Amino acid sequence: MHVIIGGAHNGKREFVRKLLNELNEEDINWCEGEIPAPGNDTVVLAGLENWLAQCELSEEKAYDFIIKAVEKRPAIIILTDISRGIVPMDANLRKLRDTCGRVYQRLFAEASEVTKVWYGIPQTIKKRGE
Repeated sequence: MHVIIGGAHNGKREFVRKLLNELNEEDINWCEGEIPAPGNDTVVLAGLENWLAQCELSEEKAYDFIIKAVEKRPAIIILTDISRGIVPMDANLRKLRDTCGRVYQRLFAEASEVTKVWYGIPQTIKKRGE
């Protein structure tokens, strides 16, 4: 699993499109704000923070659901960093921010590769084997 993280509109999706093009990936299941059923095709998950905001699962079950969807298949997860800036006054938005932070930490730990994209510039944060 390759995790891509960066701020909103910082070039994450464009980076992933270029990466998939370089890898000649053709059978791609690109999911925006939803989690696909398990499968064998390459999956790109984007908008995970939107899915977490709307799902009614516990944090643990939500994480398990995500992992089950991406295990045993090539997967790229695009994460929007919502931890920076002003802390929301709304309790639900603060809870979402905290939930995203904890789920993201677990995804980072599980990932074989993590790339931060900041204003179009990719930076490798983690790569197994290096």
